[in-house]
Amino acid sequence: MPYQAALRDLVTRQGLDISDSARLFAAVETSLADAIIAAWDGKFFYGWWRPITAIQGADTDGNPNTAGVPGWTPLIPTPPYPDWPSGLSSVTGALSTTLSRLNPNGQVDLIITSTAAAETRHYLTAAAMQQDVINARVWSGIHFRTADEVGVATGIKVGNWALDHYFAPTR
Repeated sequence: MPYQAALRDLVTRQGLDISDSARLFAAVETSLADAIIAAWDGKFFYGWWRPITAIQGADTDGNPNTAGVPGWTPLIPTPPYPDWPSGLSSVTGALSTTLSRLNPNGQVDLIITSTAAAETRHYLTAAAMQQDVINARVWSGIHFRTADEVGVATGIKVGNWALDHYFAPTR
């Protein structure tokens, strides 16, 4: 996952010692794991359909004002599980919240290189990172915006909870 490489780069650039690096990784990874658990629990509890199903089958939704587009496809392949909430958005909300709270200046300061597009982005704020993930998932056609917005909000809550209850500095 590109986030792991970005975290390794972050601790190197910031010159964190082994103890501070371990604390950062433990806090981030715990938040990510909890965010994924929350997202998957929601996906299978609610079972929301994906955009491809909604767009192709819009004429079967009971609303006479909608029409299906049978040949519509998203820009990337649709995952074979429910839409809501977005897993990547949940993870991003947790990651960006945890990093911004652990960084003394409140920034995320994460440099992420996409393995698919060979593009690198530098995020200083949690909000910028979260907005890019939301837009990318919607524009690619695999999520409704609500799934991504709720995913980020879930991740933010998870990240804050983890830091409020664990990983307090010992100094």
